[in-house]
Amino acid sequence: MIMKSKYSVLVCLFLLLSFFSVGQAAENSQRTEVIVFHAGSLNGPFQKIANAYEAIHPEIKVVLEGSGSREAARKVTELNRPCDIVASADYETIDTLMKPEFAKFNVFFARNKAVLVYTDKSKYADEINEDNWYEVLARPDVEYGHTDPNLDPGGYRAVLSLQLAEKYYQLPGLYQRLENNFHPTNIVNDGKVIQEKLRAGQLDYFFMYESSAKQGGYRYVKLPEQLDFSSLEYADYYQQAVLKLTGKAEGSFVEVKGQPIIYGLTLVNNAPHSKEALEFLEFLLTDGQEFMNRAGFIPMNPPKIRDDEMIFLPVELQHVVKGL
Repeated sequence: MIMKSKYSVLVCLFLLLSFFSVGQAAENSQRTEVIVFHAGSLNGPFQKIANAYEAIHPEIKVVLEGSGSREAARKVTELNRPCDIVASADYETIDTLMKPEFAKFNVFFARNKAVLVYTDKSKYADEINEDNWYEVLARPDVEYGHTDPNLDPGGYRAVLSLQLAEKYYQLPGLYQRLENNFHPTNIVNDGKVIQEKLRAGQLDYFFMYESSAKQGGYRYVKLPEQLDFSSLEYADYYQQAVLKLTGKAEGSFVEVKGQPIIYGLTLVNNAPHSKEALEFLEFLLTDGQEFMNRAGFIPMNPPKIRDDEMIFLPVELQHVVKGL
C-alpha cells in the first residue's frame, strides 16, 4: 500500500508539472514579440528597460539582439530579417543604410563619449594617463584594439580619434605610427571576447564607450573632448577626421566624418508589430531614460528629431519627441 501511495503521489506531481509546463508554453506563445536590433553598447540599459516594460505588460515579450550598429541595420536591409525597432550608436547609420526604404524617421535619444579601457594586467597600466596614452599605444609590445569599423561606429570612431590625435597634439606622423602598431587580429566585435582578452592580458587596451567601460568595471583613460566625440561644441573640429567604409550596395563605399556621438532609433517600415513597438518606444523614451542615465549615457531630454521628419513621426511619439 505504501508503494502504491508513493507511486500515486509521483504520478500526480508529474501530471501537475506537465500541466504547468503546457500552461507556461501556451502563455509564452500568446505573448506578442517586439523585436529590437540594437548597438551592443545598449545591452545593459535596454535589458533593464525591457524587463521593466514586461513587468507591466506581461502580454509583451521584448526580444533584444545586440551587435554592431551597422550590422544591426544590415540584418534588416540585407538579410531581410523581421524587426520592429533599430537603435544605433550613430544616428547616421539609420540615415545612410536604412532611410528611406526601411525607415522614415530617426529619433536622437542619447549621447556618449569614447574612452580607452584597460585592466591591471595591461602593459604600462600604472604609467598610462590622459597625457601619454598615445605614446603608450605606439610602443611595439603593446596590443590595442577596437571593433570593426564596417560593422560598428565604435570601431570607426576609434580610428577617427587616432586621426584627430595627430592634429590635437601637433605630432606629424603620429596617426601612421599608431596604425603601424595596430594588428588586424585585434579587431574584436563580441563583448564577451573583448572582456576575456583584456582580463587575460591578450589585449592591453581597447577603445570603448564610457558607458560600456563603467558597466564593465574597467579602468579607463579619458580622452580630451576634442578626441572623444562627446561635445557638440567641437562638432566642426571632429569633421576633420574622415574614413571610408562599405556602403549600401555591394562594392560601394561611403565616407564618414567625425561628429558628436548621438544615438538614434527608428521604427522599421512594415514592422511586424508596429502598434506594440510604438508603445514600447514611448516607454523607452520616457520612463526608460532613467535606466540610460544610470548606465552612464549622456541624456537627451527630450529626445530630438529633425523638423523635416516630424511629418513621419507616429502620433504615439509626438508628445515625447521634439524638433531640433
